[in-house]
Amino acid sequence: MKYKVLMNSLKEIAKMTNKRKYFVFAFVVLIISSCGSDDKSVEQNVLSKDPKAEILNRIKNLEDQMHRSEKIDNVLAGQALQIYHEYSQAYPTDVITPDYLFKAGEIATAIQQYPQAYSHYKTISEKYPTYKMVQESLFLQASILDNYLNEDDKAKVVYEDLIKRYPESSYASDAKAAISNLGKSDEDLIKEFKKKNKEK
Repeated sequence: MKYKVLMNSLKEIAKMTNKRKYFVFAFVVLIISSCGSDDKSVEQNVLSKDPKAEILNRIKNLEDQMHRSEKIDNVLAGQALQIYHEYSQAYPTDVITPDYLFKAGEIATAIQQYPQAYSHYKTISEKYPTYKMVQESLFLQASILDNYLNEDDKAKVVYEDLIKRYPESSYASDAKAAISNLGKSDEDLIKEFKKKNKEK
């Protein structure tokens, strides 16, 4: 409808004197240029009226930036952790929330924010027991306690919980092996490894 009006306006311009043509033409150009920005302004209005759409858009833009980077950028990583946390707090029952928490755990581990990584994996295991990555979340939670936070007793509890809940999983086997190595130094582990090789 807008374009029909514009075409009619252009026809009217052709009938006018030069001076009048200039002013009317400038006005029509202004209208055309504003029509071109309609879609973007509508999109912005939709986003500003829908907080969930707005935060999802921010997450997408941030993830795109992170994927374009060859190595992890601490600034972008910090922003990602913040926005994933923000989303999980605002929409705890959303199906995508545990995915964002798992991503947050991975990023926090990558930038050596181990307490934060542990917290994200723990939230998954406690609040999203049917999540597809819950076994891995439990194992990573225990592994962080074991390898980075030096909390062997807590790590053992989580490993044992994993074994109890998912006794047939490959993570249960890994958890059993991890329990047998709790509290051992690297030197102890190397000695045991060499001893086993000699026995073979």
